[in-house]
Amino acid sequence: MTNTENDARRSPDEEQSPNQSAVPDVRSPRFHLAVLDDLVYPADGPGAVPLASFPDNRYPYAYPRDIACITRAWLAALRADVRPEHCRDEIVAAARFMLDVQDLSGRWRQRYALDGTDESIYVQEDNVGHGLRILAHAVVALDETDGVDAASDSFVADAVEAIDTAASHARSELFDPNAHLIESTTSIHEGRIESGYTLWVNAVFVAALRQANDALTRLPVETEVEEERIADLLRLLESGVERAFTSTPQVPRRYSPDGNVDTRPDVTLFAPYYFGLEDLFGAAAVDAAERAATALEDPRLGGLQRFMGFYRDYEVQQHGGNGPWMQYTAWHAQFRYDCDEPERGDAVLDTIERYVDEDGYIPEHLTTRARFESFMENEWHTRRDFEKEFDEAVLRDVPFDLIVEEARNMRDSYRRLADRVREDDVVGFARPLAWSHAEVLTALLRRED
Repeated sequence: MTNTENDARRSPDEEQSPNQSAVPDVRSPRFHLAVLDDLVYPADGPGAVPLASFPDNRYPYAYPRDIACITRAWLAALRADVRPEHCRDEIVAAARFMLDVQDLSGRWRQRYALDGTDESIYVQEDNVGHGLRILAHAVVALDETDGVDAASDSFVADAVEAIDTAASHARSELFDPNAHLIESTTSIHEGRIESGYTLWVNAVFVAALRQANDALTRLPVETEVEEERIADLLRLLESGVERAFTSTPQVPRRYSPDGNVDTRPDVTLFAPYYFGLEDLFGAAAVDAAERAATALEDPRLGGLQRFMGFYRDYEVQQHGGNGPWMQYTAWHAQFRYDCDEPERGDAVLDTIERYVDEDGYIPEHLTTRARFESFMENEWHTRRDFEKEFDEAVLRDVPFDLIVEEARNMRDSYRRLADRVREDDVVGFARPLAWSHAEVLTALLRRED
């Protein structure tokens, strides 16, 4: 379906597209569902998929990580009885896209064009887990709307095969049998900060394997062999994660490739909470989230930074200047609601709402004029940012043309920001970001629960 058809298929009693609304109600889950509708585009092959932002923006791609978080939000809306059939259809359409772009090896990559072309620059091993999560979300959505039995035989068979091959790839290519952990090169931060054995990647895979096995049990076919293969890997990984990440005084964000513990705070400390792994982490899941919320709160703008902003650290990329990221700030709101702290959750959402535009669009992240100018002086013009972004240790073996294109996009984006900071002291990036709206949607549903 085309993006225009997204508007046409809404019934008259449903909310209009956000850019048609005079006063967007950013506290309405339906508003954020409408924004996501506008960011869903038909694939050239099977399915339809949300792009990170509008095609003429900084990120005209489909990212499995983002899609997994968006389908999580759609599933939450389905369970809250907010446009359940619509949300189911969107999740299944995204799953069909993921089935189509999966490698023969069982792997998914960093990002794709709508025609299924692999446009990724980084390895980002966690995308194998995100692909599993998306397929699991689709099966659960079908099952919870009585649609599993009506799913086509080909979809069911393809889903079982895709889950099995992805889990097999994780076992044979990513799992370190000595450490009992998944090893990664890059993932959520796109840099050396993610190399080694990270909390984020390992939490992704524990959650993904659990969800995948649950999904297999819901399908109307025999899957005992596939379930047992996944369960074997899951038992090993869970034991490794518990040993490595709960035995230290503080939950570390990673072990470096040579095994040194890294306890510096960043947003990945929310991972045990975000992926529902409290049974594995115990009280450490809450402690880690609290530590991240305290350490990363932006002292001027509010909201959560990705990590503490020391620009001389080659494992930290500022992306135009340090500042809060709205999707991670929404994680904080979800956490507060789940901790039965509604006033604190509301205060976090208030912070996000301060930075929406007249259409109610939420950016990816924010920075200030002073921070942007510092970034340009100390990182961009000195090529420090280029060296971080295109570090050979974290790049795939990609044509140099792709790196040139990405660098040109970065340059053009920073030139536009330079014009904007002449007028505004605080500027936002990539507005609207589908992932930000999805996480705020989830927070609102937790608030109403």
